[in-house]
Amino acid sequence: MIDWTAVRDVRGDSGVIVGELLDRLEREPDAALWEELDSRLIVEAECFCSAGFAALPALGRLAQSGDTEQRDRALDLAALITRTLHRHHEDDRLVRAAAPTLVALHRLARKRIASAAGPATVRQLQDILAFAGYTFWAAISLDFTDEHYHLDCPHCSTRLAIVIGDYGHYSAIRDHHDGDILRVPLRPANPAQLSGISRWMHDTAVAAGDMILADGLTHLFGRAGCGACGSTFDLAGWFEAENSPTQPVDAVVPRTDRSS
Repeated sequence: MIDWTAVRDVRGDSGVIVGELLDRLEREPDAALWEELDSRLIVEAECFCSAGFAALPALGRLAQSGDTEQRDRALDLAALITRTLHRHHEDDRLVRAAAPTLVALHRLARKRIASAAGPATVRQLQDILAFAGYTFWAAISLDFTDEHYHLDCPHCSTRLAIVIGDYGHYSAIRDHHDGDILRVPLRPANPAQLSGISRWMHDTAVAAGDMILADGLTHLFGRAGCGACGSTFDLAGWFEAENSPTQPVDAVVPRTDRSS
């Protein structure tokens, strides 16, 4: 049982209000109640309140209801909450207690993506990643029409811009006056040689008919070069390592092969 008096929402109010909203939603779907719940758990597409993590079991029950709109709202909100786990560890105990719920949510999200199309493919793919413990890949942008990542070269520490999109697929040093200089084309991975979560992401994009996403993923999971020192490195591996928290999310939601 959740002690709602011991948690707080994003406004700093007692979690009792969140608990009451969830109870009311379990009795009867209501759009206004969902909007109020969202406003108490999410700010700028992020959850950083203990009431959000405490809400996961109830959201799991709502996601298994017969009402399609209620199911989708619950999955969407639970995914937004779960995506923040690689940055916020103050309430890990609440997430560990919700582990069976995350397994059930993962299963439901897998079923839902079969009917996704367009932008929904990326969002729903990332929902699945979040519930399976791959919260880093669930949280970053994957808009490969115009994507920009920033990281330091692992060999010489030069700050690099990684561009994947309609403007090209390359690494560069971003100059204030001259724009992207010392460009080095990215070396995309062979889709047949991808494995694990990268293979699953690529194959899911292909199955959904999203070839822009599929092509972008081959570049993200390929190799990048540094125009300053001439070295090359595994792009995705270094990007994740450079942005990983001190405490890995695996300690809270172990990564599994549920997504493969």
